[in-house]
Amino acid sequence: MDRRLFLTGMLGLAGAAAVVSAVRPISAVAGIPDARSGILDELEAQDRQAWEDDGTEADLQTVSHRYWRRRRRRRRAWRRYCRTYWRYGRLRRRCYRRRVWIWFRL
Repeated sequence: MDRRLFLTGMLGLAGAAAVVSAVRPISAVAGIPDARSGILDELEAQDRQAWEDDGTEADLQTVSHRYWRRRRRRRRAWRRYCRTYWRYGRLRRRCYRRRVWIWFRL
């Protein structure tokens, strides 16, 4: 199995090298160099009006932090499962453990 993986990897590497040598770009340009009407230029320009103070005080709002939502959490636990079946004229019981998720609230 190791030899097979090694040979597959070597063939893949040789194929990638062949593709790169066949399709070799002469020059690569990342992006459009002369475009000036994009959204990035608008983001780079600073908004002076947002930082200027016009002398008015800010409106204050009261915020209530009293509402706490109760979160439901879960954890893994073991639960016992028992099955009964007939065997040789008697009722047999076989029990085993299963991992289950238990939900609880905080």
